[in-house]
Amino acid sequence: MLKNSAERFGAVAKCFHWTMAVAFILAYIVVYYVIWFIDPETSIKPALFGIEPNGELVIPILNIHWVLGVSIGVLVIPRLIWRWINVEPSPVPGSALEHLLAKLAHWALYLFMILMPLTGYLNTYDPTNFGLFIIPAFRETALFHWIATTWQLTAEQVETPIFAIHKFLGDWVVWVVVLLHIAAALFHHRVRKDATLVRMLPASWGGRDEGERR
Repeated sequence: MLKNSAERFGAVAKCFHWTMAVAFILAYIVVYYVIWFIDPETSIKPALFGIEPNGELVIPILNIHWVLGVSIGVLVIPRLIWRWINVEPSPVPGSALEHLLAKLAHWALYLFMILMPLTGYLNTYDPTNFGLFIIPAFRETALFHWIATTWQLTAEQVETPIFAIHKFLGDWVVWVVVLLHIAAALFHHRVRKDATLVRMLPASWGGRDEGERR
């Protein structure tokens, strides 16, 4: 079933959810791999697991992070449209406060799926290479040149505050919300034993079209 129903999420919503969840986690893994292992300026010393820093690998590996980030930023648009035109499965039993917190957490995640790719792209100093095509760095675009000319700003003056926002959200906010989201799903699944997690799972993992727990 492609569309959502009152009881469960459809295949399209599940595909959006898990594709973007995996991309989000991989983006984190890649960037911290670069920071902790590869970048000579920021790597942990002595080298962990025998992985020696290599400055020549920083940009090629970071490019994976940029590709994942741009992909999330693009996919969030059709995901939000699909959510808007579809019914939402009925909430599982719970208090009004629990339902409010769940909604706030979900919309916070959507907000981060927009803010993180956007602030990431705006301070990316190299092109993002998708293999089949290349997205130029923001500093190379006509929009940047218009901003720089209008307000007499350098690339560093534009990118530095945007990078600060991106880094603060990434270091202190986003992963906390993601971990709370995961913990809440596991709580509902293991403790409450309701359908919160099951109805978002692929059919092969137990997210079947019928027999769901409530």
